[in-house]
Amino acid sequence: MKKAVLTLFVSILLTPLYSQRLSLEECMAYAVEHSTTVGQRANSLASAREDYISAVASALPSLSAGSGGSVNFGRSVDPETNIYTTVSTFSNSYSVSAGLTLFSGFSTINGIRAAKVARAMGVENLQLARDEAAMNAMAAYFDVVYYTGAATIAADALAASELNLKKASKNLELGLVSPADVAEIEAQVAANDVSLTEQQNNLSLAEIRLREVMNYPQDEPLEIDTDVRIESELVGASFDEVLDNALANNPRMRSAELNSRYSEINYSITKGRYYPSISAGGGYSTSFYTNLDNAAAYDSWWRQLKQNRGSYVSVSMSIPIFSGLGRRTSKHRARYNMSNAMLQEEAVRRSVESEVAQTYSQMLGYGKQYVQGRKKVKATELAYNGVSQKFAKGMVSAIELQTAANNLQQARSEMLRSRLQYIIKCRMVDYYNGVPLLQER
Repeated sequence: MKKAVLTLFVSILLTPLYSQRLSLEECMAYAVEHSTTVGQRANSLASAREDYISAVASALPSLSAGSGGSVNFGRSVDPETNIYTTVSTFSNSYSVSAGLTLFSGFSTINGIRAAKVARAMGVENLQLARDEAAMNAMAAYFDVVYYTGAATIAADALAASELNLKKASKNLELGLVSPADVAEIEAQVAANDVSLTEQQNNLSLAEIRLREVMNYPQDEPLEIDTDVRIESELVGASFDEVLDNALANNPRMRSAELNSRYSEINYSITKGRYYPSISAGGGYSTSFYTNLDNAAAYDSWWRQLKQNRGSYVSVSMSIPIFSGLGRRTSKHRARYNMSNAMLQEEAVRRSVESEVAQTYSQMLGYGKQYVQGRKKVKATELAYNGVSQKFAKGMVSAIELQTAANNLQQARSEMLRSRLQYIIKCRMVDYYNGVPLLQER
């Protein structure tokens, strides 16, 4: 008894976990959070940030320190007299040096600029990956919603045809319909049954696809909220406003622009390799030496460090003359890459313009189709009800009833499709207008 009660209690606790229906936003958030592409882009952004830090640090002076010591036994050179001796000695030295590149064809500055642009490009690419993951989840989500509705419509059609079959069987006994009419309705029942099975299979495939794009385990239950409201999907922005916003702020457009900028800076870096480089440096050193057999004959460690100290300052210039045409080929290659990047930016611009224009036009078209679809459904429902009543009285044939039923089913399917497509296009137009697909939580 206790075991049964415990099992019931656990099942009650776990039921909400499996019966909770995920909304569109929750599905998109899950897809973004578990997307491998988003994770890779995040790692690339982190790497770009480290590259930027490294580029900034390369402009700072280099500083190094060193120390060494040695013990000589037998024949060696006395550092004070520079003559050979056979005594055992100990010596050690200390040094500090620093260097700074004063000029290198602006490569250091351009390197920092390039790393900064690459970091900004990483931000845009990460956002683009998040948006694409959300878009894929949204498309798969609405496929599930559509096939759920299509399965419901098919089930309603099957139930209506089964009811008509019962009525036809009674009318056959009364002599109001012929056996051919009953056979026609039986065929319609079989066709509707096949249609329902087909829509149920499509729904199963759509659910598998949704799990795939969400990176959701296929062996775990997933239920979504198919009640999608349309009242909040209205878009008030004009086409020109949406297009201007997309060209200025869309991650694809921004990434292409930054890529062009990056290639320009890289081209400047290759041209800077033709200039001389100037660097400066300085250092400080000191040493200690003693005879291990006669340490008293030498000054103390601290005194020798003061006496033997020395320093230096240097300035050097390197002039490139010839390096196997390496600089020339690098510059030409960078110029071609810059030209390709600019062409790619123009291609992305045209692509974004076309996408925005198509999406905006489709939004308007599906909106009109949905309004007309609602009217068509009401009209076909009235027509079907009228034909059904006439069929019950033997005034029309089964073919006319079947035609009216098919018209109603098609009208409901078309309205469902236009309704969902209108919602999708509204979301996409808002996205191009700067409204995030997924609000930050």
